Amino acid sequence: MEKHVDVAVIGGGISGLSAAYHLHKKDPGLKICVLEAKDRVGGRTLTLPLKCKDGGIDHWDLGGQWVSTSQKDIMALLQEFGLETYPQFTTGSKVLQVGSAKVQRFKWIPSLSPIVLIDLLFFIWKVERLQKQVDHGDPYNCSRGEEWDTKTLETFLKESLWTRGAYETIAALIRSLITMEPSQISTLYFLSTVSSAGGLMAMQETNEDSAQSLKVKGGTQQISKILAEKVGTDNVLLEHAVTKVIQSEESIQLKCQNGLTVSCKRAVMAAPPMVARQIQFEPQLSLQRREIEKWMPFGNCIKVVITYEEAFWKSNGQSGEALTYGGPSDISGCDVGPLSGVFDATTPKGSPALVAFLSGDQAIQWSRQKAHTRKNAVLKSLTDFFGSQAETCLDYFEKDWSEELFIEGALAGVSTGAMRNFAAGLREPQGRLHFAGADGAIEWDGYMSGGVQAGIRAATEILHQLRPGSVSSGELFGTAYSPSYKAPQHLRRKVEQSYMTRGLSFAILVGVISLLYGSLYR
Repeated sequence: MEKHVDVAVIGGGISGLSAAYHLHKKDPGLKICVLEAKDRVGGRTLTLPLKCKDGGIDHWDLGGQWVSTSQKDIMALLQEFGLETYPQFTTGSKVLQVGSAKVQRFKWIPSLSPIVLIDLLFFIWKVERLQKQVDHGDPYNCSRGEEWDTKTLETFLKESLWTRGAYETIAALIRSLITMEPSQISTLYFLSTVSSAGGLMAMQETNEDSAQSLKVKGGTQQISKILAEKVGTDNVLLEHAVTKVIQSEESIQLKCQNGLTVSCKRAVMAAPPMVARQIQFEPQLSLQRREIEKWMPFGNCIKVVITYEEAFWKSNGQSGEALTYGGPSDISGCDVGPLSGVFDATTPKGSPALVAFLSGDQAIQWSRQKAHTRKNAVLKSLTDFFGSQAETCLDYFEKDWSEELFIEGALAGVSTGAMRNFAAGLREPQGRLHFAGADGAIEWDGYMSGGVQAGIRAATEILHQLRPGSVSSGELFGTAYSPSYKAPQHLRRKVEQSYMTRGLSFAILVGVISLLYGSLYR
C-alpha cells in the first residue's frame, strides 16, 4: 500500500505537529501526512484523569507541563488556540534536604552555613558568566568549546564548588532539570542548554517570565490534539512506526512497520535522536548525525501525581515545593530516597495534588523496586516534608518515561566529546530530510517551546524549497519564528541581564536556588 503526499512528518509530538501545522497555514494546498508510531499524539506530553476530592475526576499532566511568558513560540500557539494559563503556586515555606539529610523548612534563605551560601552564590555567578560565551546555535564554536566538551559536568562542579552542601544542592537541581547525573553530560552541553534558556536563573525561577511559572488549563497534551485537528485528523496516522527512509534525487520514501509506504517531496524527522537511530536510512545519514545520535542518550524520570482531599500543605503555610538529594534509604539497592523534587499540583478547579519527580540514578534504582515499595517510599518522603496527612491520598499515579515505547526516556543530554557534531548533526537538512524536535531547538532546548520553534524551523526550510515566495528572509534564518506573540510590556526584558544589574538582593539570589527544579519536557 502506498500513499503520495507533498510532505511527510515522522513523529506526532508537539514539534512534528507544529511543523505540519505551519506548513498547512502557509500553504493549505500542500498535502501533508504525519506518521506517529504510538496510539496517541503528544509525545512527551500526556494528560490523564485521576480521582480528586468529593469523588470527582480531574486532569493532570504526567509529562511536560510548564510554560513561560518568555517562551515566545509556545505562548504564540496558546494565544492562537485560545488556551489559558494559570500560575504555579509558590506561596509559603519551601523544603530543602541536602548535606546531613535533615529536612529544612524555610521561606527565603535555607539554614545552610554562610560558607555554603557563598559557595552557591559564586557558582551561580560563574555559570551565568560562562553561558554568555556559548552560542547555542553552534556551541562548539566558542573559545573554550573543546575544553568544556571534554569535561564532564561532575568535574566542573567539583572544580567550582568548595562545600558538600553546595555540591549536593546543585547536583540535585541539575538532576531535576536535566533528568541525568552530572557525570553523564559534558560541561559544554550544560552551558549550551542554559544559554538556550537565557540563563540558569531563567531555568529555575517561578517568576512570570521564567521556566516554571505557568501551567496550561486542561493540560498540555491538548496542544498536540488541537494541532492534529488543524492539520486534519485524517492526515495524522497513528500506530504507523517508520522503519526505513529511502531518498533519491526526485523523492523520499518512508516505509512503515504496518506495510504502508509514503512517498513525498520532503520529509521532517521529529523523533528524538535515540529513537530516530532505530530507523534504517538509504543512503546513510551523515557521520555527524550518526555520531550525535550515539552520544545523546535519554535521561531517566518517573513523574508521580498524588491527589488529596485537601491541600493540607497550604493550610500549614507551605508552598508544596521541595528540593532534595534523596535523603536516607533503608531499601537495598537504593543509595538514597526516591525523590529529587516536589511541587504543588492543585488544578484550576481546586483539586489538591502534589507532583513529585524521581530523576537520574534515583529513577533507575527505584524503578527496580516493586510498585508498592516505591509508592510507600514516595509517600514517606512527602510525610517527612509536609506532615502525616501526606500519607493518605485519594489517587497515586506514576509515569516512568524510560518505559514508554517509541520515547524511551525523559530529556536528552550530550556526553563528553560529542558537541562538535551538535549543530550540524541535529539541525542541518540532509537531502530531502529536515530535522525538528525539541532537542535540536535554538531557543529553550528540550522544552515544549523549543519543540514548537524547531518544528517551525524545519517547516520554513521546506517552504523555502517548495514555495520559496511564502517565507521571508527573517523566517528562513530563524529571526521571526513567532512574530505575532508579544509578552506584556512589564514582563519584557533582555535575557542576558545579570542578576546584579537586576538589583536582586543577596538573600533572594541565594534563596531562589531551592525554589525550583525543572519539568519533564524542560
